[in-house]
Amino acid sequence: MAEKKSGKRLLNRLDWAVLVVILASGLGFLLARAGYAGVDKVIQGKDKVYVDIFISGLKTKDVNLFQVNELSAITIRNQPVEPPLIITNVEHNQKLTSFLTPDGKKVVAFPDPANPLAHDFVLTVATQDSAKAEKTKDGYVISGNKIKIGNLVELESFKYRVQGVVVDIHP
Repeated sequence: MAEKKSGKRLLNRLDWAVLVVILASGLGFLLARAGYAGVDKVIQGKDKVYVDIFISGLKTKDVNLFQVNELSAITIRNQPVEPPLIITNVEHNQKLTSFLTPDGKKVVAFPDPANPLAHDFVLTVATQDSAKAEKTKDGYVISGNKIKIGNLVELESFKYRVQGVVVDIHP
């Protein structure tokens, strides 16, 4: 552990590394106990949460791909949400493209002629009653995954696996 050099004991590098790790661990423990760690979020309650997801430009012939009351597995940041969420609402529009009128004064939208199979969807999915979302001071947490507007999510069922973006969250 220590070398003797002219009657004094010195610590070698391994001893210093162990000492630093022990001190850092103790400091981390004290900070967590004082409430300065990010792992102890205070849960303010549990709510049934509805999440609106926008899916842009999905190329499909089946515009009835998503069905109300169907279960859909959701993945947030490569972490699956358990149990699956329930689709409560489906809005469908054909993908539109903007064109100027011949006089150049107005913009009009028409179905995209380059992508006749492209469709936009807005799905509303909800947590099941048995697995409500936890509300913290900085947002909702579903199955350990914090969900916020702008999160990329992946929906999966028997017929599809698509990516979308969270556009709204409401209880």
